[in-house]
Amino acid sequence: MWGRLWRGWLMLAAVGSVTLAACDRSTVAPENSAVPPTSAPESVAPPPETVSPAPEAAPTASPDPITQAPNQVPANPAAQLPDTLVKQWEPVSNVLVAFGTMTVTPSEVTWSSGQSSPYTLVSTEGGFLLKLETSPKFYDTPNPFIKLIPETNETGAVTSIEVAFYDSEAQLQKDEYIMYGSYFVN
Repeated sequence: MWGRLWRGWLMLAAVGSVTLAACDRSTVAPENSAVPPTSAPESVAPPPETVSPAPEAAPTASPDPITQAPNQVPANPAAQLPDTLVKQWEPVSNVLVAFGTMTVTPSEVTWSSGQSSPYTLVSTEGGFLLKLETSPKFYDTPNPFIKLIPETNETGAVTSIEVAFYDSEAQLQKDEYIMYGSYFVN
């Protein structure tokens, strides 16, 4: 969880520095100003060169499902979770205690409370996004998608995972999870 917060602060710092750089108007004249900038010499601009557009290349990577329109999440049946996630996980967060132990196999996710579903690995961007085929219900809400976000220790071993539960593809597209919690390796 602290790693995720740290990444968020770094992102805010990066966005802030870009915003500050864009707002520095000391070397840029206003758009509608008749006065040229003081640092630019007065000269006539060279004529624009004629450049033919480059041919469009066919995309080689599959699109990121998070940025696609709703109902467009692609499935990749050949993709598999890494072995470091295929194991039994114990709930840390109170919100997950009711579901009990989560067991991840190469083809299915099972909770000791009785919920179970085969899955398809959809994306590895920012974690491992799984589309649950049977949409298990937690707190009477179907959850067709979960995202497993591994956390590592100082040696690089995965010791816990954060899990985000999504109740619809529209919420997934906005990254608005309905439930979030952590598990540690059993």
